[in-house]
Amino acid sequence: MRLRFVALAAAFVPFLLRCSSTDAPGGATTADGAVPTASTPPTGPTATVTPEGGPADAGRDTGASDASSEEDAEPPPPPLPTTSPGCGLAASPSPAAGVRKTVTVGGVARSFVLFVPAGYDPTRAYPVVLVFHGIGATGAQMAQFIAMQTYSAGEAIVAFPDGRGGAWDLGGTTDLDFFDALTADLENTLCVNPQRAFAVGFSYGAYMTNYLACNRPRTVRAIVAAAGSFAGTGCGSTAALVYHRADDNDEPVANGRNARDAWLSYNGCASTSTPSPAPMDGLGCVTYDGCAAGTPVVWCEDRGASAYKHDFRDVYRVPAWNWLNQF
Repeated sequence: MRLRFVALAAAFVPFLLRCSSTDAPGGATTADGAVPTASTPPTGPTATVTPEGGPADAGRDTGASDASSEEDAEPPPPPLPTTSPGCGLAASPSPAAGVRKTVTVGGVARSFVLFVPAGYDPTRAYPVVLVFHGIGATGAQMAQFIAMQTYSAGEAIVAFPDGRGGAWDLGGTTDLDFFDALTADLENTLCVNPQRAFAVGFSYGAYMTNYLACNRPRTVRAIVAAAGSFAGTGCGSTAALVYHRADDNDEPVANGRNARDAWLSYNGCASTSTPSPAPMDGLGCVTYDGCAAGTPVVWCEDRGASAYKHDFRDVYRVPAWNWLNQF
C-alpha cells in the first residue's frame, strides 16, 4: 500500500511542489479578485442520532478579546450543536474516486471532491475533515496524494476543496465564505457533528489551513498543517499539529517553526515541551506545556528519510488522523 502512495506522490509532485517559500501570506488572489458571499443554504429534517464524541470544552474561547473590563466583554456564544439537519437523510457511500460536487458562493460555483465513508449511517453524527491542496494542484490530486479518506478508516466524512486557479485567498474572505458554504452544505445533506470539523493542509494548503483556523476558531476544532507557514492575524485558539521536514527545500523548516510559534502564542502555551504521547509517539514530535484547555500544540520536525524533501511522509498520516480524532 505504501508503494502505491509513493507512486501517486511521484505522479503529482510537480503540482504539489509549486509552493515556493517566497509565497507570502496573502499572496494568492482569486481569478477575478471578487469576494463572494456565502448564500444561506436550505435546512433539512433532524433525527435522533449518536454524536461521535466532541470537544469537552465546546464553549472554549473563540478569539482574542480586547475588552477593557468584564462589563464591556460580550458573553461567549452558545456551544455548537452535536448533530446537523442532514441527520436522518439517506446518502450513498462514495465510489473509490469520490464524487465531485459544487456549492454556489456569491453566484460562483465552487467545486470539491467528497468522500462519504463505506457503511455510512445516517443516524450517526460524523466528524468532517477538509483537506487543502498545494498551489497549482486540485482536490482530486490531493485525494490521491494524502488519502485522508483512507487513513480515517470510515470514521469521517472527508472533502477536498478546489482552490480558484489552484490557489487560496489568504488575505480576504473568498475561501472563508467557500468553507462556510461547503460545511453548511454537508451539514444539510449528511449527518455531521458540527463540533468536530477538522482541517488538514499541505504546502500552500497548510497556509490556508492556518488561515482558516485563525479566522474560524469556533468552527474548526483542530488542524494538521504540513510543510507550510502561517497566515492570519488576531486569531482565536485551535488545537494544532504542525509538521515540517527538517530538510525541506521548497518551504524552509523556518516557515513551519513560524506556524508553530504563532499557535503557541494564540493558544497561550509555554516555551517548554515534552515528547508527544500516543498517537504521535516515536515520531520525533513534541507537545508544548501550558496551552489553554483543549487547544494543544504539537510540533513534528521530521528528520527521517524520504524520496522527497518537500513531503508529508505517510508514516505520519494515520497518527495525524488519530490525533485529530481525539477531539
